[in-house]
Order: sequence, then structure tokens, then C-alpha cells
Amino acid sequence: MSTPHFTPDITDDLVRMHEQYLVPAIYSQWASRVADIAEIEFGQEVLDVACGTGSLARAAQLETGLKGKVVGLDLSEKMLAAARAHSQLIEWRLGDAAHMPFDDNRFDRVMCQFSLMFITNRVATIKEMLRVCKPDGLVILAIWGQLQPASAYDQLIKMMRQISGEHAARKLALPWDLGKPGVMDSLLISSGVNEYECQERVGLARYQSLQAFLEAHLRLAGEYDGLDKAAFEKILETANIKLHAHLSADRQLLTQLNARIFKISPD
Repeated sequence: MSTPHFTPDITDDLVRMHEQYLVPAIYSQWASRVADIAEIEFGQEVLDVACGTGSLARAAQLETGLKGKVVGLDLSEKMLAAARAHSQLIEWRLGDAAHMPFDDNRFDRVMCQFSLMFITNRVATIKEMLRVCKPDGLVILAIWGQLQPASAYDQLIKMMRQISGEHAARKLALPWDLGKPGVMDSLLISSGVNEYECQERVGLARYQSLQAFLEAHLRLAGEYDGLDKAAFEKILETANIKLHAHLSADRQLLTQLNARIFKISPD
């Protein structure tokens, strides 16, 4: 069972948006939860695959301590530049997740947090994660669960389908494709994985404003740059009505965002 993918164009504006909006709203809270599930031990070697600006790698480094080693791998130098600005204790490497520049059986933990949906060759990436992980180590894959009906994300996708058409809505919905029933099971079997543990986790995304939510996800879907100021203001006006139930008293946008976290033993 295959699903389409969409890889965002990693621009300076996208990295800025990622750091300013998505990390505080989503990734920072999940990094510690994913690292906890990975059961990282003091002194271990850990790899964060498709690490972005490094929120998971930094959470892992807190667990390994100075005796351990954490490596963050990403295909975007722009993302890695932002990651380096956060931490000099982590080794940041430029490279392709489907062709990793590491020896076999090197790492105790190999993790990928909410990036697999943006990777073109997912089977090759999972196989590479298994290859570079020690036989007694763990591979951790975190993906978003099924899109929750009536969540702010669901409402945004429906709204943009009416405003911009099916193609825009499809790109906005793609991050949740791996959470559909059977998709990850098929992907793991195709990667040679027959046994694994899956943990379901409930989460709450917290965006600083409705505008931050809209800009973040329209940029991620490649839909923001084509909008002029008037068009974005029209979307914001519509969203104020459609997403009003998700706005707190201080105008933050709160919405449910659940995850599925897979634990795989390479042996």
C-alpha cells in the first residue's frame, strides 16, 4: 500500500517558520516524549534521521549525557545551519536518509520524528535505519496518527479545498497519510520488518495565534508564497469563523494532534 508524498522546498522562510511556529507548537513537546519511548541510556550513540532543526536530537542529548554521542542527519543545509545554532554538542551531518554515510551497526538508537511522510523513498530509509542500528538497539519511527475529524487541521483542509481546490487540500492532508489504517504495516513489511510495537499517544498542538497556524501549514504545503496580502487576509477572515472553536481566550489556537510511535528491534 503506497501513499503519495510531498517534499517542501526548504527555503529560508520555511526554516524561519519551522523554528518560530512549528517547534514551539508541536515538535518541542513531542521530542521529549519520543526520546522517552526510545529508552535512551547514558553514554549511548543516537542518530536522529531527517532531523530538521534538531529538536529530537537535543532531547536525546539530554539522555546520553556528555559520554554519549548524538548525530543529526538531514538533507537540507539550511535546516542544519539552524540546528547548529542551537547546539555545538551534537554532530550535524548533511546526507540522504535513504543512503546514510554511516557504518553498519553503529548506533544504539536510530530515530525519525515526523519526517518519514516527507521522504521520497521510505522503504530504503527504513532499511537504512535498520542497517546502521546495533542488533540489540532500537529503531524508533514517529508519525502522525489519523487526521482527527473536526480538528483545526481537518477544518483547514476542508476550507482550503473550497478556496484553492483539491490539489492544495491534498498537500495539506499529506502529513497524516501514514496514519491511515494499514499504511505503516505495509511499509514496514516491505522494509523487512515483521515484528514491532506501536504506541498511540494523544497530543495537543498549541499555536501562538491563528495567523501562525495558517502561515505554518500553508508554507509547509507550498501554498503560501502564491498568495498576495489580500488573498491571505481573506483566508484569515474565513478561518476566524471556521476555526473559532479552537481559539483560546488569549487567541492561541489549540487542537488535538495524535501520534503513532513504532519501536523496532533490528534483530
